[in-house]
Amino acid sequence: MHLPLRRVLACAATAALAAGGLAATSAHAAAAAPAKRLVDDFNGDGYGDVVLNLPFHSPLTRNKSGAVMVLYGSASGLSSSHRKLITQNTAGVPGTAESTDWFGHATTTGDFDGDGYADLAVSAYGEDYSAGGTSWSNVGQVTMIWGGPDGLTYHGATTVELGTPAVQSLLAGQDLASGDFNGDGKRDLAVGYGHGGEAGSVLFGPIDRTGTPASRKPLGLTGLPSSADVMLAPGDLTGDGVTDLLVSWDTMTLGNTDKIHVLRGGVDGFTDIGYLKNSSGAQLYHRQGERLVTGDIDKDGHDDVIVPQPFMVDHKGEFLVVYGGANGQDPTRKPLHIDQDTPGVPDTNSDAGVDNFGAQLAVADVNGDGYPDVIAASPNENHSHLTDAGKVTVLPGGPDGVTGRGATAFTQNTSGVPGSALQYGGFGAGIKATDVNGDGRTDTLIGVNGVDATGISAHTGGLWMLPGSATGTTATGSKAFSPTGLGLPGDADLYLGQSFNR
Repeated sequence: MHLPLRRVLACAATAALAAGGLAATSAHAAAAAPAKRLVDDFNGDGYGDVVLNLPFHSPLTRNKSGAVMVLYGSASGLSSSHRKLITQNTAGVPGTAESTDWFGHATTTGDFDGDGYADLAVSAYGEDYSAGGTSWSNVGQVTMIWGGPDGLTYHGATTVELGTPAVQSLLAGQDLASGDFNGDGKRDLAVGYGHGGEAGSVLFGPIDRTGTPASRKPLGLTGLPSSADVMLAPGDLTGDGVTDLLVSWDTMTLGNTDKIHVLRGGVDGFTDIGYLKNSSGAQLYHRQGERLVTGDIDKDGHDDVIVPQPFMVDHKGEFLVVYGGANGQDPTRKPLHIDQDTPGVPDTNSDAGVDNFGAQLAVADVNGDGYPDVIAASPNENHSHLTDAGKVTVLPGGPDGVTGRGATAFTQNTSGVPGSALQYGGFGAGIKATDVNGDGRTDTLIGVNGVDATGISAHTGGLWMLPGSATGTTATGSKAFSPTGLGLPGDADLYLGQSFNR
């Protein structure tokens, strides 16, 4: 069984994090706004763009200096030729690519400067900081890369002013999330920390081209465990039009620190309104770094929380739908459990091995009917006499929310999907959903573990794209992208396709 990428990153960062520098660029005049506004459209052409996080990227001797790769959407979808690799050595990007900066550990998108083009916030949580003859290691930093008519770096980039005192091993940028957290119509940035007693801070927009936000406030959660992986997930659970923030941290155990806190957004910042609860009214535990996702599953005006539970049901896995309500969680409705024994799901829990159903999740409307669907990965699914070959299941939404009815499953052996399933291939090691061709139906991006010629996992990774259609996700027209096909080295531990922008 493979560790989730976020846990791999956290373990590797604990083992070795090295020096980095901080810098900032000067302000630039804003360009004219494009006709359409999407949270992930960097060049304003009306198509969603995709960011592949590559914190393990290690050019030459710069071990794990990190990178991000942008694949631009178009009427024909994603293309390997319309891409851009960005590192801290890219012209206009502040700093220098150095070993174990982990640039690209977390990314999130939004129009942070208010010019009509989506921008990209990138964390390098292994960055060091020096001032006045004193140095702090692993403080971390966040870089804002500005969008424009020609895409990212059109206006260059700048280091974001977090306004947090330098703290040894703060790991600022361990996670990022964007939304309108104070309801003023401007895009804000939440930054998670890995140490220092405070879970993170929120930077209220607009953020100007010098990296200065309109204002800042702490998230308001203290008592962070000494070794924890902070995770952020935005969504409007309360239904008041202001983005709320889910904050959890992973300690690799099921303990009383592993709560999922609900921070209610508002004019004065966040208010902690409690934590998510299970069917018995006790706190709902969260572990192992699998990401929460949100979406209004039942279309009642409140975003719901989809909680991955891949280690439940004897490691066969499940996910929970926790219903949003006026005060965060709707107390009148018990969480919905969906696993592979749910009627309609095209599999069962009776087969041998560990599946980890729900290890990776996405919520999106794949058929354009107006109802959110749930995409659930089982990266350790055994099939075709292959161990951990992996599978992805799409569960359609409808007037009753998400059930198992009409669910479909895809593997690398599904007709029309490029390539074929491999031992330890881990199809579904990463999931991302966005509309890359502008047809109003969400397309599904799927990452794999990547294997070498002997079939032993090398974690090089790879990316598959399955289009949305009127009948749902389809293998027809699907594409595959290899590291070398994207101009990247086919080295071990690249993890292509296992982490995307949020």
